Amino acid sequence: MGRKDRIELMRKIEAHRGSRLLCCLTSDRQNAPGIIAKDFIPIFFNHLSGFSEHKKVDLFIFTQGGDTLAAFGLSRLLREFTSSVGGAVGALVPEKCHSAGTLLVLGASEIFMGRAATLTPIDPSVNGPLNPVVEIIPGQRQPLPVSVESVAGYRTLVKEDWRLNDEATGVAFRILAERINPLALGDVYRSRQQIERLARTLLTLHRKDDRNIQTIVEQLTRGLGSHDYLISRAEARDLLSSQVAKDDPELEKLVWALFRDFSSDMQLGQIFDLGMLLHSALAGGKKLPTLDEQKVVVIESIEAGDEFERAIQMSMAQTMTPAGPTQAPQMAVVRAGWKHYN
Repeated sequence: MGRKDRIELMRKIEAHRGSRLLCCLTSDRQNAPGIIAKDFIPIFFNHLSGFSEHKKVDLFIFTQGGDTLAAFGLSRLLREFTSSVGGAVGALVPEKCHSAGTLLVLGASEIFMGRAATLTPIDPSVNGPLNPVVEIIPGQRQPLPVSVESVAGYRTLVKEDWRLNDEATGVAFRILAERINPLALGDVYRSRQQIERLARTLLTLHRKDDRNIQTIVEQLTRGLGSHDYLISRAEARDLLSSQVAKDDPELEKLVWALFRDFSSDMQLGQIFDLGMLLHSALAGGKKLPTLDEQKVVVIESIEAGDEFERAIQMSMAQTMTPAGPTQAPQMAVVRAGWKHYN
């Protein structure tokens, strides 16, 4: 299918829900991912401004996560366009809505999850110039993200599992500070406080059950053991109660069909493998260099769409090895940016 067919599916979903629909998808392709970012905010604003005043806006979302503050801002922006008319924000989740995506949909009064849909914990990782660095290959160093809950887990291990005495505890934390800059550890503590505050703020926009809100925040930030833990629809209902919508087979069918169309267009789930693509190009008689065009983000409504596209130039280059010169795959980003379409 394509945009024309997607528009028809969007119209059917809007009619079924009595809402306006905004779709946001970020690529989950290995080696070609997309993430939620702050530059989504003006694009969301333009789409929402194009909607006539409406009491209900649904966000169709597929993402592996991204910038938590961007997700927080997007969630509040959606509310700005409905709260003035006593309306509500809904979220439609066909499959992955992970990490910062889960934070984003906490601000929705209603979250519709299909049977394949999953949420995840929202505990963040800290990335910065003071992070520890590892050498992936000789001469290539890469900073490591520091998981907020991994640091908290180390503290729990030392204090509660190993039950070290004061002197041994001091040694354990000195070793930690030698591996991770103390200022980065301070950022870890602040990030944990911040993510809890963001989640609580979004939930209190539409919920008044303070005790349940606290339980939700604790579970999503520190209670599930791993950032990769997948929260199913049934478990989401146990945690979020009526915020997760009841089953609706007709809506699930429409949502899944729309997701399948986006998935085909964006090549979701397909690995970007430079060597394999070059081999295929040469086998097909193509001359090098050749381009691979990637749709990294799509934000789309009935009226218009925006895509963040990236073009990768792929070629073979001669490199020296201990065994002598050889041809090795090489790539370069030659174009990256947003494209608007109707």
